[in-house]
Amino acid sequence: MPENSKNKQDKQSGIRRLINTGAEIAGGAVGGALGFLAGGPAGAALLGAGGAAAAAALKHIGEEASERLLGPREQVRVGGVLAIAAEDIRQRLNQGDTIRTDGFFESKGPSRSDAEEVAESVLLKSQREPEEKKIPYMGHLFAAVAFDPQISAQLAHQVTKTAEQLTYRQLCILKLAVAKQEFPMRCDDYRSHGSFSKNLYQILYECLDLYHRGLINFGGEVAFGPTDVKPGSMTVQGLGADVFNLMKLGLIPNEDIVPIVMQLK
Repeated sequence: MPENSKNKQDKQSGIRRLINTGAEIAGGAVGGALGFLAGGPAGAALLGAGGAAAAAALKHIGEEASERLLGPREQVRVGGVLAIAAEDIRQRLNQGDTIRTDGFFESKGPSRSDAEEVAESVLLKSQREPEEKKIPYMGHLFAAVAFDPQISAQLAHQVTKTAEQLTYRQLCILKLAVAKQEFPMRCDDYRSHGSFSKNLYQILYECLDLYHRGLINFGGEVAFGPTDVKPGSMTVQGLGADVFNLMKLGLIPNEDIVPIVMQLK
């Protein structure tokens, strides 16, 4: 067998193993992802040039990742985020959505494409992410960017970096700020609140951190400390809205939201 052909088969086997390893996180997304990324010409090519371009970017980064020395949990996380991103893209293409055609997937001379750089950023941040509940939403992030020409590569990197720095509970708070009509919360601030349990003040500090990052506001009022937090007035803004939309935080299960609401009532 020619050496080039053997290397190609080894890379194909590597990405298949990586995606299969991610089944613990990606679940049913693995099957579609395997067909999309490791199915050969019958995979992404059937979804048109856009599908082939998106698959090539993810596949290249996935092959590189499969050749790295990854710990067992790192393999699960990287395989999971890769599978979810690929399956999201495959489903949207099947639904008739169109991959962006603004050069995002095109190489720039000796430089890699923006798509490959963003995909690598998402995979590397997921590899090191101990809160594995965040991993599916990192996969959704890359898939969403692949379809939205209004999201520049620079903004995609900014959103990815921001997502890395937030806790999973802060992602839940962002969803809560959008869906607050479904979860009635305290309208007043906490300036006259007598005592604070650990369960309450740790959430207030996470809300305050989101405010200081400019991701949420409290109805236009200034918050200097945790007692200034007004849960019922929380609203996402600016980059916070991009994080919410691109990561599909609306999919966060309500069972993860309710414990936060119980503290902010």
